[in-house]
Amino acid sequence: MGSLSIPGQAAGDARGPERGPRLLVVAGFLGSGKTTLVLEIARRLVAASRRVAIIENEIGDVGVDGAALAAEGLQVRELFGGCVCCTLQVGLVDALKELARTYHPDYVIVEPTGIAQPSDLTTTVARYAEWVEDVRVLTLIDAERHEMLVEVIGPMLDGQVAAADVVAVTKVDTVDDGRLAAVLAAVRADDATRPVVEVSAPVGLNVDELFEAVTR
Repeated sequence: MGSLSIPGQAAGDARGPERGPRLLVVAGFLGSGKTTLVLEIARRLVAASRRVAIIENEIGDVGVDGAALAAEGLQVRELFGGCVCCTLQVGLVDALKELARTYHPDYVIVEPTGIAQPSDLTTTVARYAEWVEDVRVLTLIDAERHEMLVEVIGPMLDGQVAAADVVAVTKVDTVDDGRLAAVLAAVRADDATRPVVEVSAPVGLNVDELFEAVTR
């Protein structure tokens, strides 16, 4: 990753609030169910009296999911025209600062683009927003399309899984036991100790378990 230059800020000097929020990065390829699970996690945090903000990142110039999240009464900041793991690094840090100073969230959930590598994003936060209290990565793996996605973008998926603290295998109700077992084996091959949760948000399967895994 190239160096990041923020006007008026020396490298390693975050100049943020004394106490920052916890950060949850929800990674996964387009269509894996990120926005649905972001909303489910945010609802549970709000129900637990936590202040929640969401940073929504879109490659294009028009946001699709931000309006749906804002309609739930959540604080949403949208970053357009690039990816927060590379071209929009400054925008990410600025958004985190602005939220921390004006809204004081307990949690900020970042939903990057489907092609984002969360390791680049967490490196940016560690270097330029060191006041963030904690950073966790949740990577979503689409059980229904896993075999196809491995063939097309295998290395990218590998990077997203390798960076994860927790993996959610989504759409598990749409595949048979054999296909699901193959997906789980592939995910666990990288790290057998990493928590892996089998989820189907539309039917509410294991969403509470996933929430506990990413917020503990």
